[in-house]
Amino acid sequence: MSTTRIERGSFGRSAVIRLRPNEDLIEGVEQACLESGISHAVVRSAVGSLVDAVLAYGVGPKASQGDENTIVEKGPGVEILTLTGELAPGEDGRPKADLRGTISTPDARVLGGRFLPGRNSICITLELVIQEWLPETATLQP
Repeated sequence: MSTTRIERGSFGRSAVIRLRPNEDLIEGVEQACLESGISHAVVRSAVGSLVDAVLAYGVGPKASQGDENTIVEKGPGVEILTLTGELAPGEDGRPKADLRGTISTPDARVLGGRFLPGRNSICITLELVIQEWLPETATLQP
């Protein structure tokens, strides 16, 4: 049986974030949110490129860590076609990003999955817009 999280809240500030060459996608977004005082957010839009891309796919613990459910695409110049996801506080209270998307490889293949932290360096630039989420309450529904 799966559990669904229902959370009431409202949207707050919007932030435009630019990540520079060789910054990590996940770590850069988390740091920008930390510096802006944003602990919860959703990704609204993004455009940019990666040096190399490493994405996980599937379900279960192996997919969340990568392992054999990992796409490793060598660049340079892997284009981000779509980027979606959210940020929420981790166990340490700092914003943690869960970002998923599709990429276009240098030979024009399209692949998708969850971007793995520490393994997706920005190539030229990445610009994204996030919107703060201000939660009121959360309940679990079976």
